[in-house]
Amino acid sequence: MALDLIAARLSRLELFRGLSSDQLRHVARDAERMVFRDGQKIIASGEQGDGAVIVISGRAMLMPDSELGIEAADVETGSMLGEAAMLADHTFRLTVCAVGDVRAVKLTRQTMHACMLDDPDLAQHLHARLANRLQRMAVELRLIDERLAIAGQLELMESPAA
Repeated sequence: MALDLIAARLSRLELFRGLSSDQLRHVARDAERMVFRDGQKIIASGEQGDGAVIVISGRAMLMPDSELGIEAADVETGSMLGEAAMLADHTFRLTVCAVGDVRAVKLTRQTMHACMLDDPDLAQHLHARLANRLQRMAVELRLIDERLAIAGQLELMESPAA
């Protein structure tokens, strides 16, 4: 797989957006190249992950999980699977399988930690992106909480008095 293709896929991911081409190439250079054959699991529910997998080309399928209420769905080329495993201990909760041949790269936790030690700006960038994502999620959760509270109050007002 060409280094530039991997770097280009990384640049489209929200987490890596805004990095310089040199930083992207550094991460891409250290990525583990992988090929999955039809039906092979790319990530498997319950397995301990040691890195994130980015689908470079080919088709993948998110497998249904009735316990989690997950239905089967296509996984787009360029998607990152198991992002959390790239930065910390993580157990995968979903299974994704290859549909036909899939070319992918894996960014292991060990590789990412080494890249961040080599380039403190990369570490700062990832920290800022993740912090921003958590802040957005906190705002969204607050909005949901407020809507639920309002709905609960309306329900109380509309119910007949006992």
